[in-house]
Amino acid sequence: METATKTLVFTGSYAESHENGICVYSFLPDTGDLTRLDQVSGIKNPTFLNVNAKTNRLYAIGEVSENGQKRGEVITFEIDPSTGSLHELSRIQGSSSSTCHIQRDPEDQYLIVSSYHGGCVGLISLDDNGVASKLLDEQFHDRYRSNADQQPRAHSAFFSPDGKYVFVQDLGLDKILAYQINKADNALEFHGETMLESGSGPRHLAFHPSGKYAYVINELNSTVTVFRYNKEGSLETIQTLSTLPDDFAGESYCAEIAVSEDGQHVYGSNRGHDSIVVFAVEENSGELSAIQFISTEGGHPRHFSFMPGGQFMMAANRDGNNLVLFTVNPENGLLHFTGKTVEQSKPVCVKPAVFTV
Repeated sequence: METATKTLVFTGSYAESHENGICVYSFLPDTGDLTRLDQVSGIKNPTFLNVNAKTNRLYAIGEVSENGQKRGEVITFEIDPSTGSLHELSRIQGSSSSTCHIQRDPEDQYLIVSSYHGGCVGLISLDDNGVASKLLDEQFHDRYRSNADQQPRAHSAFFSPDGKYVFVQDLGLDKILAYQINKADNALEFHGETMLESGSGPRHLAFHPSGKYAYVINELNSTVTVFRYNKEGSLETIQTLSTLPDDFAGESYCAEIAVSEDGQHVYGSNRGHDSIVVFAVEENSGELSAIQFISTEGGHPRHFSFMPGGQFMMAANRDGNNLVLFTVNPENGLLHFTGKTVEQSKPVCVKPAVFTV
């Protein structure tokens, strides 16, 4: 008997606590239709999410104010795959400052949160039920400044393909900082750093499925940098190229980056040009060449994700107040707007997952 599955899409947004900041949709791969199943209020700015379909857990960041200071919180939800409903399990302090990104380690033991305004990353424990339980450690990036004028801005954390290292993109330092998790001490240990061009502003990272290459999207100068990943936990620069057309002279800032499952294409979003750029990957070197710039059908595409199976991509347009669905051509990687959009207030994160029901 074939196991029944269901695709759910979770979105985070900029929202006040009385607004519905997290929404859950069902997605039908045959038609591309989205249907809203649940929505959650009570969290200010749940701007990034992490989904664990194996354990039916959703982790969200949030923002609270204490004595005039903003700090981060992490909320754990139980997901009911049959109905798409969310049930809050815990709410803990996630950082000494507001956060912008949340990541889970490959063994489901820890969460990593990044704080742009605090210039730090935090390590959070998960209990045996997959519930966020305690902020264990915070590492502040002030000590890694190249000069006194720099302001640390940790923007995201991504694990290496082998799970041994976590790479933190610091937009303010123009560096990628590598850490390892010391499980005995429940702490993040600095491992090394990679310098980028001054003023580039590294934001997010995506690894090639071969594990040989990493791609970092640079928010401030609208570029992607290609790295060779060395298994001792270092990155070697191969190439940097623009995410914008040669004839574009306006203001634009990058946001998200993703690699196709087959490793043949890399995608990045431009906020201002309001587009997704598609790059072809040269198989032997990992180098990129732009092959398409396509409108996101809405302003400020802060995030996008491949839908499971890779046949569709969904973009979240903050200023367009919409979720937009594209098809992905399996032959050449090119995107095509399906004509399907869903209205949602200020969406900035879209996370699909397949569940057994």
